[in-house]
Amino acid sequence: MEDVAAAYRLLLGRAPESDAVVAGHLAAAPDIGALRDRIMGSAEFQRVAYGPVATPTIRRAAGYDPVPMEIEVSAKDAERMLAQVRRVWTALGQEKPYFSVLGEKRFSPALVEANLEAFGKTGRDEIEVLKRRLTALEIDPADHPDAVEYGCGVGRVTVPLAGLFRKVTGFDISEPHLELAQQAARIAGRRNIALAPVKDIRALDVPQHDFFYSRMVLHRNPPPLQAQILRRCLGRMRVGGIAVFQLLTHLEGYRYDTAAWLAAKPVEEPEVHVLRQDIVFGILKELGFQPLHVARDHSLPGFDRISTQFIARRVRLD
Repeated sequence: MEDVAAAYRLLLGRAPESDAVVAGHLAAAPDIGALRDRIMGSAEFQRVAYGPVATPTIRRAAGYDPVPMEIEVSAKDAERMLAQVRRVWTALGQEKPYFSVLGEKRFSPALVEANLEAFGKTGRDEIEVLKRRLTALEIDPADHPDAVEYGCGVGRVTVPLAGLFRKVTGFDISEPHLELAQQAARIAGRRNIALAPVKDIRALDVPQHDFFYSRMVLHRNPPPLQAQILRRCLGRMRVGGIAVFQLLTHLEGYRYDTAAWLAAKPVEEPEVHVLRQDIVFGILKELGFQPLHVARDHSLPGFDRISTQFIARRVRLD
């Protein structure tokens, strides 16, 4: 009871309403972490904490200048970038494939076997969210039979996505991830999934399609690669097709320079990169897309960053 009262004072600035409310929290929260999450997830906490937490961030953002961002690079430089990304993600696919997709302890190599069903459920839940968003925009997946997913990983989303479309083609830079995705498709009995490795983005054999999906992937690539991925994949979409993708459009302190990136010592962990929103809009315009919905999506939570989901329709060929 003391823990609940202390949490109320610290997080909400008041005492609990009653002993019954305290008992309810104790019954629902088995430990301090669960109690914290329960209170911080409440509408009251969001109201009380928004000002103190968000106001400093908003003030800092007001003074930002656009980050210089080179997206046009030589084929040789793009190849070096892609090789670095492939090296990191191939190693992750060999060592901790599920954890690299969703960085939760329960999906670490030592624990993932007991949590494979929970892992699969996150993909099904993601597709349910997608379906609701499409319904709100009056988009029927049945009108867009052929889909492409960039960054399919181990097939977490690919398999349930195949329940919406006639065919899904999944691309990934890590062949160990793709092997697990193939296994997941086979176990699920999905015969309408084709998987392919990413060797060269500019020559990527993307089939003509009506729907494009990518989430939690693009920000792992330097800005020039993100731009190339979007241009290559969206450029193969039929008129009337729908693109749904997420990336980071802002990160406090982020700087990017191609020469500096190429000269730096290669990293061993996945990187986090930004693609400015105006650049994304420029690519959409260049390829004949009309934005339908743009919103912060919280895929990468934090007050120092903005993760944005874009939904757009192709209205003309470039």
